[in-house]
Amino acid sequence: MTGLEKIIEKINADSESLKSSVIASAEEAGKKIILDAENQGKTLAGEIKRKADADAENIIAMANSAANQSTRQTVLKAKVEAVNETLAKLLSQLGNLPDDKYFETVIKLAGESAIKGECTAYPSKKDLGRLPSDFEDRLNKALGAKDAKCVLSKDGADIESGVLLDYGNIAVNCSFEAVIEENSDYYKEKISEIIF
Repeated sequence: MTGLEKIIEKINADSESLKSSVIASAEEAGKKIILDAENQGKTLAGEIKRKADADAENIIAMANSAANQSTRQTVLKAKVEAVNETLAKLLSQLGNLPDDKYFETVIKLAGESAIKGECTAYPSKKDLGRLPSDFEDRLNKALGAKDAKCVLSKDGADIESGVLLDYGNIAVNCSFEAVIEENSDYYKEKISEIIF
């Protein structure tokens, strides 16, 4: 082997050694870069997951709150409807009492609602044709407890039930509808206590 061949062989060996060293170093650097990237990815993924979990919890909490609010509103609406329906049924039942009970109730209600003085009593238009013959006398007896006296009108009032007491400058509406309306908060509270 000549000197030139020895030099070329030495250069080739040194080159091969350097190449192996560079490749090994590059592989080691590549592994470190990959490991760092994986660690950064895991950290970033953990942060993203925590934020996503927190966002999901907030969304679920808001959805639950909205659902609970909607449920409360639906329940409240149903309760109001049930109370109003019960009041309507009560009013209907009062209007459909047998005549003797109906007029007894009308007279009692007028007696409780009357004020002192003379008045004209206007029955509802639908009651005009079915008034008991002693209605005016019984009504005056009930009104007497309040120092009131009435004359029964031949004309009917525009009310569904009961009687309207007209004192000239004051009218006292003794219809079932007016009494229920006037005391609706009380009746609604009592009905709510019973059915809820």
